[in-house]
Amino acid sequence: MSPPLDEEAASGGFLLWSLREDVHVEPDAREDVVTLHSRWGDESVPHPAPRVVEALRRMSLGPVSLENAISDPAERAELDRLLVRLQHLVVRSLGLDQERALLSVVPLSRQARFRPARLSPVRAVRMSRFAVLRAEEGAYWLESPLSLHRVVFHRAEAMWLVGALSRGMTPDAALAGLPASVPGAAALAYLVAAGMVVQAEPGESPGPPTFAEDTDPALVTWLPQDLMFHTRSTLGRHDRDFGATYPMGERWAVEPVTKPATEGGYVPLPRPCWDRLIEGDPPLTAAIEGHHPAFRFGDEPLSDRQLGEVLYRTARVRSLTSAAHGGAGSGLASDRPYASAGSAYELELYTAVSGCAGIRDGMYHYDPLGHRLEPIDVDAVDLRELLDRGRLSAGLASVPPVLILVTARFRRVSWKYTGPGYALILKNAGALTQTLYLVSTAMGLAGCALGAADIEATARALGTDWRTESCVSGFALGNRDEEPQALPPGRRPANDPAWGDLAAELLHKSAG
Repeated sequence: MSPPLDEEAASGGFLLWSLREDVHVEPDAREDVVTLHSRWGDESVPHPAPRVVEALRRMSLGPVSLENAISDPAERAELDRLLVRLQHLVVRSLGLDQERALLSVVPLSRQARFRPARLSPVRAVRMSRFAVLRAEEGAYWLESPLSLHRVVFHRAEAMWLVGALSRGMTPDAALAGLPASVPGAAALAYLVAAGMVVQAEPGESPGPPTFAEDTDPALVTWLPQDLMFHTRSTLGRHDRDFGATYPMGERWAVEPVTKPATEGGYVPLPRPCWDRLIEGDPPLTAAIEGHHPAFRFGDEPLSDRQLGEVLYRTARVRSLTSAAHGGAGSGLASDRPYASAGSAYELELYTAVSGCAGIRDGMYHYDPLGHRLEPIDVDAVDLRELLDRGRLSAGLASVPPVLILVTARFRRVSWKYTGPGYALILKNAGALTQTLYLVSTAMGLAGCALGAADIEATARALGTDWRTESCVSGFALGNRDEEPQALPPGRRPANDPAWGDLAAELLHKSAG
């Protein structure tokens, strides 16, 4: 990050420096120290020269030219050393002049380091396939999960360069169409240093250029959207607010703890008896060891008693609680059998029934408070499509007697969480799926989780808006096929494989 090298790389542009917007500069003349407060803690600068203090103050107000801030060589050297130390707080901007910033490079982590360098004229450059561009706060933001920086485009001229980098080409070719007023070479050097533009591998033989990110074993299996989701739903590689921030304030109450019940026409479900469960249920270990995804079901249809017991033991509302949440308002929270991060319980269960004694074939919403099924008027073609898609997604031999579709009412989570919200929903769906597996196994039933769901077909059939409530998982349920399942080819026993057989015996006795 030495300024001389930066000045060489940015030849033709104006180098501007500032501090991140969330950095507060606090001088203390009595202690002869300046403290910089940031989201990553405090940084102390002891015994700073007066003009260094003034330069830091000006940088906290916006981009400045260091040449204009300090003229004394010794004080400038002191400031240069300090800026190297504080790289994670320093925003580097490239300007058309000293007043108009073209683009800025913003650090996103304490570990962020930035140093533009002169590019090779023969190595091709290209926009990284992981770079994502979006409009935010009146500018364009360019981000990548592989970078610890964000590039902000303040002016349209910067976008002209981006438009030329969709494929590999030499730097001169990429800059050929830019007007002379744009410091294209410097801007390209900044984009490469920020990790938004990548350089081809050196020493290439004649032919199309190759880029390391296309062949790196750590990256080739990642889709850009998946890697971005991973980094933005965890901590360490971004500067966004994160956690229980209550971004919606009082408005969270618009999403009730349970969906409003329909007016009549519902199907009451049988409730299991506690004493019978305690007397007949197999041990938890047997349910864990004995459960396996079922890829075919028995010919005997499910009963309304069996379906009612599965839903009651996995997803009913056990209690309602009035609670205040971080000053963001108060409302009802619920408690249910499966684990849910933040007790949001945003998941809804819908049952597509095609073979359940005591319940007419059709689509139903499960009311977890009233423990009943509420019929949904769905076209027979749409219902059949959902069942067929569920069969294909789970790899089943036939359409399941009951297909449980699990949707999420996203605002039950997004009113509270910033960052990890959708990841928490998927974790909650996993907790519910495991609970469905264990309960159905304990009851002697067969189940299989869906590999994926068609959110468009599901929303159409359920009459929901996929942007506010969408399918996130599913579970096929039926009676167990008594024919023994063939073992997978090449199966090698390891770590007490006999436990599964012992569990099967216990489960058979419990079911009998």
